[in-house]
Amino acid sequence: MHVIVVIDLAIAGFLVGANVWFFFIQSPLLITIMGREKFVPIQMKLTKLLFKSLSIAAVLLVTLAWFSGGAVAILGAVFSAVSALIAHFYVIPQALKAGGKGRAETVAKGGDHSVAKFASEGSGPSAAFWHRTVVVFVVLIIIGALANISGTVS
Repeated sequence: MHVIVVIDLAIAGFLVGANVWFFFIQSPLLITIMGREKFVPIQMKLTKLLFKSLSIAAVLLVTLAWFSGGAVAILGAVFSAVSALIAHFYVIPQALKAGGKGRAETVAKGGDHSVAKFASEGSGPSAAFWHRTVVVFVVLIIIGALANISGTVS
């Protein structure tokens, strides 16, 4: 049982850490270094890979939580998995579609290339809703993973 708990905590840590790294550390740094035009296409490809990985990890977390944790751990894992799956299969495809359109708008207008503007709108004005929706789902995945960790260690 001890090995299952360790793996559960490692996967929950991945769900938190990967999101924090990808969206809150790496993205602002890379957009500053690379500029918006080079950064956005790479970020869009990596986002697809990230959410595929998050979905797989979150579903595995549910299975592990079932064997290792109490009700809080299981509910946190389920919450994280449902959030990751909705994001992977619905939100991310919509956001990437809007991101392509927003990117064309930004290039055509010669818009603001700041990190703050990208954090708010994503690739451009028409992508703002879906970009913000992705951020909401990232936060939901993190909340579920943290609840799982809390339920597992208590």
